[in-house]
Amino acid sequence: MNEQRLKEELRLFISGAKRIAILGIGNDLRTDDGLGPYVINSLKTNHQDILIENVGSVPEGFARPLAEFGAERIIMIDAADMRKPPGHVELVTKNRIGGIALSTHSMPLSMLMYYLEQQTKGVTILLGVQPASILFGEGLTPEIQKVAKKIISTLDSLLVDHLGGK
Repeated sequence: MNEQRLKEELRLFISGAKRIAILGIGNDLRTDDGLGPYVINSLKTNHQDILIENVGSVPEGFARPLAEFGAERIIMIDAADMRKPPGHVELVTKNRIGGIALSTHSMPLSMLMYYLEQQTKGVTILLGVQPASILFGEGLTPEIQKVAKKIISTLDSLLVDHLGGK
């Protein structure tokens, strides 16, 4: 998915929402599985209506803070095995997530999405990136790092637009 299409689809997803949460999921000791935390730690947006959180490998433990924040839209960023070429980016709703597997998390992503929606009354979407490697090691592979930088730029720009330049 190209950057412009990603930005447009995300813009539609967050349209009309006041409170947005962006969650980075993953283990930064498993190369590309660290994509979510890498993106979260690199975002520059800082606003009271935007919650940006590295939830590591146990995102379900973050349900209560999300509910207390009042998240209306939840964007989860994670490396996801979609059986596509490395670096493939896809936005996936809970209804379409069935074929996406991840072995590094304790709860399947589809269950996590339903659980977070039940707990927060918000709507979730997964920004998934096909990893090149999830072997033990620190740092993203060069290919996935390029994709991560594009995602960071897209999200920062989108959030500034959504907040009206704030």
